[in-house]
Amino acid sequence: MRKGGFWDGFWRLGPVGAMVIAFGIAWGVAGKDAGLSDALIIVMSGVVFAGASQFASIELWAGPMNYLALFLITVAVNARHLLMGTTLYPDLAHQSRWRQMLSVMTMTDAPYAMAQSEPDRDRRIALIVGGGWMIWLTWMIGTVIGVVFGGILGDTRAYGFDALMPIFFSVMLVSVFKGRSSLLPFIGAGVASLLWYLSFPGNWHVIVGALVGGALNVVQGEQE
Repeated sequence: MRKGGFWDGFWRLGPVGAMVIAFGIAWGVAGKDAGLSDALIIVMSGVVFAGASQFASIELWAGPMNYLALFLITVAVNARHLLMGTTLYPDLAHQSRWRQMLSVMTMTDAPYAMAQSEPDRDRRIALIVGGGWMIWLTWMIGTVIGVVFGGILGDTRAYGFDALMPIFFSVMLVSVFKGRSSLLPFIGAGVASLLWYLSFPGNWHVIVGALVGGALNVVQGEQE
């Protein structure tokens, strides 16, 4: 990563970070509504740093603790990171193991998606590292706001906060869509994920869709 590259990646994710603040507020409010302590809500955001799985596991934290269920739901929701990390390896292979782990410690969907359309390797790494810390910082800011002012805000759905995740991932899909060559993987992943979601409980449809989409992309590339 070039000198100053971290800050370049950091500020390029600024617009996304503004939306993440709102998402963090929703998490802070949801955590308080579920009866979690303020400290636990904030520490979870800082250490776990996984918005979707935090929301998915909130009932498990609030009720009788089932560690196996908590582990499985976290793995299911975040299993896509296994594939994301694999695709990033060529960019990070020249670094030491510790630098590789530090580089992806805050890896999230938005920096990863933006990096896919960046031709320069140093800038891709800057987006993953600097952009990841921008998302972490704004997530923490939102969480603290939600914890402190949750009682005033009330139900965040009244402000449209529940629409943030669908809008966010829709924007990410559009940003990585490459035209005709993307149709088969996109449609295949969507259909497979939807069928699994309708047929089986849990959140494994996330990884199923990713695997099917990736496999179709590989098959399509070999045929071409």
